[in-house]
Amino acid sequence: MAKKKTRPLRKFSEEQLQSIEQMALDNCHVDTIAMALDIPKQTLVRRFGTYITQKRAEGRTLLRRAQREKALIGKDTGMLCFLGKNELGQTDKKGVVLDASEDLKSFIGWLVGRNGDDSKD
Repeated sequence: MAKKKTRPLRKFSEEQLQSIEQMALDNCHVDTIAMALDIPKQTLVRRFGTYITQKRAEGRTLLRRAQREKALIGKDTGMLCFLGKNELGQTDKKGVVLDASEDLKSFIGWLVGRNGDDSKD
């Protein structure tokens, strides 16, 4: 049986490989990388899909580390708030807790007493 001829693998320049790595570190989507480097998306995914996924995760880790350092070492309160909201589920909402039962009882008592006073007049 004759061996099926296939197209030779596309060769990538060192510059293209560096660009793929840097764009993945910058968390660029595969579509963006393919378009910017004029590489078919399918080729990019087939040849570098796992690598791009790993580099995107590495880039997010680097960003998170830089944010944390800026927040803790630089005493950046804005960054501390951002990280608290996004990583710890904290919010800016200020809740006011009232014991409405006592207030409501007083108001109802006043209202009943007032209605009773009006009926006497």
